[in-house]
Amino acid sequence: MERLPYIDEHAITVTATRDDTWSALLRVMCRDPLDPSTVPLGFVLDEARPSARFALKGRHPFAVYRLAFELESEPADHTRLRAVSWAAFPGVHGKAYRALVIGTGAHRVVVRSMLKHIAAQAYPRVVGEQEQAGETAADYADVFEVPILDDDVRTAEQMLRDALGDSPGAGGSGVLWIHRHILRFRLGPYSLPDHLIGWPIARSDPDELVLTTGGPLMRGELTLRRQDRRRATLTTRLHYRHKIAARTVWSMVGPLHRVVAPP
Repeated sequence: MERLPYIDEHAITVTATRDDTWSALLRVMCRDPLDPSTVPLGFVLDEARPSARFALKGRHPFAVYRLAFELESEPADHTRLRAVSWAAFPGVHGKAYRALVIGTGAHRVVVRSMLKHIAAQAYPRVVGEQEQAGETAADYADVFEVPILDDDVRTAEQMLRDALGDSPGAGGSGVLWIHRHILRFRLGPYSLPDHLIGWPIARSDPDELVLTTGGPLMRGELTLRRQDRRRATLTTRLHYRHKIAARTVWSMVGPLHRVVAPP
């Protein structure tokens, strides 16, 4: 195997076993999830060790590259999913291409988006019915991971309150307007003690906060969960009441949500 310079590494904790995370990985990365060789255009399969490692490689006139996904078991049947990249950019044109792909941060955005998509694919299929009291799995779900300092002992609720502040601010006001008038969620006042960003608090434990609300188009659930002393995950789940209308609206709002939500 050609030895390539290291580029970067990104990771996310998936609320699923390694086997279920592997299945979600293949659903996202392969045209046929039953055939790991059906990888995206521009790549060929380099290695596929079920529930452990999935590596791709490729080349074009400006770059030679390799991307590997590695799965490691974590407590409570969770999985640490890492994406590691290597690449070489030969010649003058290669340097320009590197500046465009790596220097602008585009590569980082794409890889993190892949990880979040895989985590979202695994999450509702594995724990959706268990954690939603028998209801059907979400029509949309995503998972964002946020770091925690070693000495941070705040509850999940206090962490989110500190992040949001006592008043929404200009950006927060825009988000509230979209939630209320575009997504048509039923929201309370921002400052109510049993609400956060207008969403009613359904459950608040030291390690987990759950906000739920609904409307004529869809029902939503936000869950902030401390995974350990180093990281927490923020999960969004949506259940569509009117499939076509809700899917159309979310196709416009979803990209903004993924920018505003914590990276």
